[in-house]
Amino acid sequence: MEKLYSEIIGTPVFEDDAPRPFTMVRDLVLDPEMRGKLIAFVVNGGRGRILSPVDVISWGNVMKVHSAGDVTEVENVLRVDAVLKNGVKFDGAKVETEKGEKLGHVFDLGVDNKTFDLRRIFVAKSFLGLLRYESRIISAKDIVEVLADKIVVKEGTRKVKDEAKGAVKDMAPT
Repeated sequence: MEKLYSEIIGTPVFEDDAPRPFTMVRDLVLDPEMRGKLIAFVVNGGRGRILSPVDVISWGNVMKVHSAGDVTEVENVLRVDAVLKNGVKFDGAKVETEKGEKLGHVFDLGVDNKTFDLRRIFVAKSFLGLLRYESRIISAKDIVEVLADKIVVKEGTRKVKDEAKGAVKDMAPT
C-alpha cells in the first residue's frame, strides 16, 4: 500500500504492546542513489534521532516497533549520516527533464509501506507558493538522477486532462 509523505509526517510510533506512542515521525530520509529507497524515519526526541525501516513491525495509521530502544542516533547508521550530510532532499526539490525543462517542485511523495520504496513524486509549479498549476505525477522509474539542487527525470512526461473529472494527470512513457 502506498502512503503519501504528507500523511506519514506526524505518524505516532508505538512499542509493540504499549497503549501510548513514545515518539512521532518528523521526516523521511530517502537514498538518492537508490531512486529514493526509504532508509530512515527521523523522529522526535532530540536532534538526529532516527528509526530504521528494518525495525518497523507494522505500518498503517500508526507505526509499531519492538521497543523504544530501536531509535538511534544518525551517526550510528553510516549511510543515513552520509545522505543527510550531502543535503539531498526530495520534498520541495526542483524537478527538471533531461533537456532542462522545468516541471516545478515536489510537493508530495508516494512511498510503499511494505517495501519502503519511493513509488512516485507529485510535482507542480506554484504561484507565490499558494496556487499550484501544471501538476504532474511522475513514477520513480522515470527518475534519472537526484542531485542536491534538483531531481532530473526522463523526457516525455506530459499532462493529460481527464475529461470526466476535469483533473490533470500525467502519463509517462512505459
